[in-house]
Amino acid sequence: MISIISSVFFFTRCFREPESNDPRGDAYAGSEKCVNCHKSVSSSYAHTAHFLSTRIASEASVIGSFSKDSNELFVNDSTRMKMEKRDSGLYQVLYVNNKQVTARRFDLVMGAVKGQTYLNWYGSGLFQLPVSYISALHRWSSSPGYALAGLNFTRTITKDCFECHSSFANRDEHGLLDFRINPESWVFNIDCERCHGPAAAHVRFQEDHPDQKQAMYIMSFKSLSRQQKIDLCAVCHSGNNNILLKSRFAFKMGDSLKSYMIPIPNSNSLDVHGNQTQLLSQSKCFRMSNLDCSTCHNTHVNERGISNVFNGHCQECHSPGNHFCTTATDSNIVFIKNNCTRCHMPEQASNVISF
Repeated sequence: MISIISSVFFFTRCFREPESNDPRGDAYAGSEKCVNCHKSVSSSYAHTAHFLSTRIASEASVIGSFSKDSNELFVNDSTRMKMEKRDSGLYQVLYVNNKQVTARRFDLVMGAVKGQTYLNWYGSGLFQLPVSYISALHRWSSSPGYALAGLNFTRTITKDCFECHSSFANRDEHGLLDFRINPESWVFNIDCERCHGPAAAHVRFQEDHPDQKQAMYIMSFKSLSRQQKIDLCAVCHSGNNNILLKSRFAFKMGDSLKSYMIPIPNSNSLDVHGNQTQLLSQSKCFRMSNLDCSTCHNTHVNERGISNVFNGHCQECHSPGNHFCTTATDSNIVFIKNNCTRCHMPEQASNVISF
């Protein structure tokens, strides 16, 4: 009898679907599980800047050109950086007087829309490569903060960078784990569970109860208070001028930002990069309504550059005859309707990220 029971137990374990191998723990299902029930949202989200935030470098993920007529960044008459395709991958190569001095491989890509910067695993850590790509200019440029004359390969990238540019990066007492050897220790993109929280219990219940339409064992975004909704975005969109109390990776939907960081307001010199929540809090619309980040932004859809979407959001509250633009006339009203954000939210250069 004991032998039969042991055999049944053994075969049950063999045929049971294995637990998630998510590096964040058994509470996480892995976002590939979300696709089973949320195909449309997942498909749309796959094209957003959040989803494409960090990726393994490849010819498909690096958007800069490696063609001979556009793959060089000239520093001076004797020095240049050249982007090259080699048998072992893509490389940034420093030449001085036409002699190769240093060659480092593109290993990771950060960014997908406005531009990209690149990381190289060297020795026991990650370093930012000195050349980035600027989409609007369609060309290579010095990486943010690098003086053109001082390009080097020594800028260290730490776990803190990945806390807002990925969903998880594991480390040990020596530092970040080499993703080439430990790919299971990383979640590169901003995935479903980074925002919606651990979903293993939710997935198990819904798979076992396919007729149950109410989402169980996962927090609903709609159930959050206004401040909780803002905190969910602010954990990464409130700038770097904060005192961190614990890792952003631990933040889950519904948590209070105050438990993770102490913000240091600096209203006199707010920069457009990373300080979206502080900028929002200063707006008259925010102070006189109950809007939050999601009022205007659908994070599941790539809306970048579609100005009419955002103009439409403005006109949900500011329509003709109802707190509309005071400069509108019969002759210019069409132009006004199509340019809310161009006037009230003009693009500004960042002093934090300069090329």
